[in-house]
Amino acid sequence: MENRFDILELPEGHEIRFEERLEHRLTRNRRRARILRWTAAAAVLALVVLLQLPGGRSAVRRAHSPEGVYSAYLEEVGKLYELLADNSEEQDVDWESLLQELTDENIPLYDQLPEEMSRREKMAILKRHYGGILHEADQLKELNKNKQ
Repeated sequence: MENRFDILELPEGHEIRFEERLEHRLTRNRRRARILRWTAAAAVLALVVLLQLPGGRSAVRRAHSPEGVYSAYLEEVGKLYELLADNSEEQDVDWESLLQELTDENIPLYDQLPEEMSRREKMAILKRHYGGILHEADQLKELNKNKQ
């Protein structure tokens, strides 16, 4: 069975139009690939920077279990207590009491989460909760620096 392209001659300028459209499409595909490569590189760089940031929020974010999140939170709070206690001896604001008011829990959220909740859900809740507290505590730390 013969095709029309096999029997009939191509119209005048058909090859040129076809090559122009093909070149346009190839150029667009190359541009998209370049943008995709740069976007992927930027995302990888942002992830590396995010994971290397010092401070409690990144330590809490890097944790891979609910226990790890709570443990990282407690470590960061301990460091903040030490820092504020060392730097607030001669000031009129009791930064340590403010930090205690912010971070003390009668029953830690970690202990209040139901057993049937998945580890992933527990981690998300704990990271959001303790990450927010550490963010506020970091603001106390910045205020303490500005008051000195």
